[in-house]
Amino acid sequence: MPSSRQAVFRLHLRRHSGFTLVELMVVVALVAILAMLALPGWQSLQARNAIRAVVNDYTLSVYFARTEAVRQNAPVTVCPSSTGTACTNSGLESGWVVFVGLADNANPTLLQDTPGRPRVTTTFTDNALASQAVTFLPNGQPAAAFVGNTLRVCPTDAAYNSMSREVTINRSARITVTSPSTCN
Repeated sequence: MPSSRQAVFRLHLRRHSGFTLVELMVVVALVAILAMLALPGWQSLQARNAIRAVVNDYTLSVYFARTEAVRQNAPVTVCPSSTGTACTNSGLESGWVVFVGLADNANPTLLQDTPGRPRVTTTFTDNALASQAVTFLPNGQPAAAFVGNTLRVCPTDAAYNSMSREVTINRSARITVTSPSTCN
């Protein structure tokens, strides 16, 4: 049989279990303040990661195309593609493909299909489809028609334009990545 002391303790515990409305409101207010402080940092992190992902993935795709051209002893092309099957006159934010064959190939053998990327916009300095496509010959060199091009990757939010990057592919297919001062 429980003692009277235990009964009083249980009664006291039952009366004081849970949170008061004031305590709950204070916690909700603190969480809201912390979320407001963290939001700009989170958005900045997302913008920076989106830009880095496009730059790194596109650079790796160009190197992959060069390697596959030598390995397969056939021309291999990297170009923007919004369809995922052939070259299209679109930005890389819509995606790109790597395939065996030339840029105007009607039925290419796909080696890599990279889907579109949110939170970025891309532009080439020369927006002609022939300049956007990089074709590597079996000797590992770019096709004679390729004169080089520069890709600018910018965030969709203008507040983070300082994070933009430029990927330059020169005539010999050497890739350099730089940080321009702003995006246009």
